[in-house]
Amino acid sequence: MTMNEFGEGAVVQQSLLEANGDWHMDRAVAHFKRLHPSRIDQLRVIVVDKDLNEIKVLESNFPKARVLVCHFHVIKYLKEKRAKPEYSKVSSDDASQVDAAIHAMVYADSEEKYTRAHASFKGICDRVGLHDFFLYFERNWDESQDRWVLYRRAMLPHFKNHTNNRLENFFGKLKGEVDGSMSMAGCVKALVAYDRRMEKEYTYRLTRIGRFVNSSYDEEMSNVLRFTSPFVAENIEVEYSRAVANAGRYTFTVCGDNQDQVVVQGASKIHRLRLDNWTCDCEFSLTMKLPCRHAMAFRKRERGEGPIIPWMSIDVRYAVLPHSFLYDP
Repeated sequence: MTMNEFGEGAVVQQSLLEANGDWHMDRAVAHFKRLHPSRIDQLRVIVVDKDLNEIKVLESNFPKARVLVCHFHVIKYLKEKRAKPEYSKVSSDDASQVDAAIHAMVYADSEEKYTRAHASFKGICDRVGLHDFFLYFERNWDESQDRWVLYRRAMLPHFKNHTNNRLENFFGKLKGEVDGSMSMAGCVKALVAYDRRMEKEYTYRLTRIGRFVNSSYDEEMSNVLRFTSPFVAENIEVEYSRAVANAGRYTFTVCGDNQDQVVVQGASKIHRLRLDNWTCDCEFSLTMKLPCRHAMAFRKRERGEGPIIPWMSIDVRYAVLPHSFLYDP
């Protein structure tokens, strides 16, 4: 499953497996790669649950992609692991503190915050007698932070997807179409019928007459909504509003061999903006593939009048209408 231009989960392949083994998964991945030969190299992020064998298979087949573990499954798995009988039994209050420390580590948005949460986690485990659980965590989780800690995935194009909830939601809907008592032929028939129905709904949304409207948007944001989707417009609007309100608070220094880069100095962070394609090294630009507030603030300061949203930095995947409409005005 991938994410479409509406910010929704879209199924790109379904595989019927007789067993959940490495060989079977390798076959499913091989089929996927054969169906999408020209786009496999563009895959950069894969979100999975906590299955080490699955992770190894994916990493071997997609060396250019980072395999991330779903945050929901990380928290759920560690909570269940902490409650296992081989570790010391603790009170509900102590268990809640351990779980809170784990939650803080998962969602730490900087190395400093992770270190602080980790120290708190260690202190709580020492105090309540969960020494073995802490050692388990150190061996199996602390050394693989790239897969599950928020700040370690901050520069990846994950489009703010930190869980596989879209996939779980799809499975929930699919249970109404198939069940374990069905034959293989019946299962395939039901899946094909479901896929065709979803395809028709998707095609209708792309070709329908009319356009999205938001009465609170100005002309620039209305154009974004016209040629993309509410999901894209909502994300850009937050950056757009901040750029318009805070353009005067940034310091811009043009640099680079061809004067094609800008160093953007904010209140607490420094970012580098490219003028040839209006991409930035900030988290929003890298993870969403959309124009950020730094690019818009610079354009507002430099241009004074005219559009400030750089259309060319809206990734082609977001275009509801043909990409020829996404130009740099």
